[in-house]
Amino acid sequence: MLYRLYSSIGNTRGLKDYLGYFEIDLDGYFTRYLEINGNGLAYRYTRDHPADEFGGLPAGVWDESEAAHPEAGTFVPLTAALFAAVWARTRCANVRSVSAS
Repeated sequence: MLYRLYSSIGNTRGLKDYLGYFEIDLDGYFTRYLEINGNGLAYRYTRDHPADEFGGLPAGVWDESEAAHPEAGTFVPLTAALFAAVWARTRCANVRSVSAS
């Protein structure tokens, strides 16, 4: 698995302020995604819950070279342990309870 933290701060594409935590399978597809908006609301998505009225699991295959373009914001590597801790402790507006799934 790959883990990435994304910050939209400093993007030149007009994206709202948010942090994104990504878990990416070895095949390049996204398996889990947690978004924390600038207003403090958080949303989570998995392959079992890929989308809802608030957003969704990113589509397509992860492209490290595309993510390196600074106009979109900043991606940095993240450890599996840090991803797991944030995933487990973040209360999300689009799920009833916090779980590891």
